Amino acid sequence: MALQSACFLTGLILVLLFIDCKEPPPNTQTEILSGSWNDPQYAEGTQAVYKCRPGYRSFGVIAKVCRSGEWVALHPSRICHKRPCGYPGDTAFGSFDLEEGSEFVYGATAIYTCNEGYKLVGEINFRKCEADGWTNDVPVCEVVKCLPVAEPENGRIVSSALEMNQEYTFGQVIRFECNPGFMLDAAKEIHCSVDGAWSGEKPNCVEILCNVPRIPNGQPISLKNTYKENERLQYKCLRGYSYSGRADAVCTKSGWTPPPACKGNLSFLVRIFGCVFYQLF
Repeated sequence: MALQSACFLTGLILVLLFIDCKEPPPNTQTEILSGSWNDPQYAEGTQAVYKCRPGYRSFGVIAKVCRSGEWVALHPSRICHKRPCGYPGDTAFGSFDLEEGSEFVYGATAIYTCNEGYKLVGEINFRKCEADGWTNDVPVCEVVKCLPVAEPENGRIVSSALEMNQEYTFGQVIRFECNPGFMLDAAKEIHCSVDGAWSGEKPNCVEILCNVPRIPNGQPISLKNTYKENERLQYKCLRGYSYSGRADAVCTKSGWTPPPACKGNLSFLVRIFGCVFYQLF
């Protein structure tokens, strides 16, 4: 009787130690269960092997074993890590920043930007770390360009390093000057801006003309209505007035030089109805 009791207890212990397991834990975000697991129960010691999802990797086999009705990791330190893609690559005249994090691993995205005065070639400005490496090529930055500028009529471009009808690059400056007798009607230089546009309109060369001035207490001698650059205007002062400087003025791009003017004499006597007045002009 004692022997039978001992055998019963031993069998009970063995039953308790060797409890079957249900199917292994399902797939996770990083792991996929290998093989087919359709049986309702799995015996003690059964192993389930997991592989990493695309974009992840492990150092060694990831496995779980059935022990006492539970699936236990054989090597708990073995997990699936994100695969590295390596350095995404630099671009000349630009730089990149990671959208998130600081590691070049699966899921990372490098966003590229160009330096001032440069722009991306094409519309793709990123590289993404996928399961098989970086997507896209390293973006390329090229210098911003401005359209060619024609010489103004009656003038010329005096500081261009390029041939006519060639594009200009960011930062380049064009200076203009006019032929004798003409002057610029706007800024004498423009530069190629960061957005590929010129900083201003191309100036025109307009003829330098001076209209006959109104001279208080004086009048022009010539009958011309307009004068060209360096032409002289002669005028005279009315009785009782004298020239402020000289009897003529020269037409310049800034106007008449010196400005025609007549100043009053301190006086000559004027008798009116027996009275004497000092007349100032």
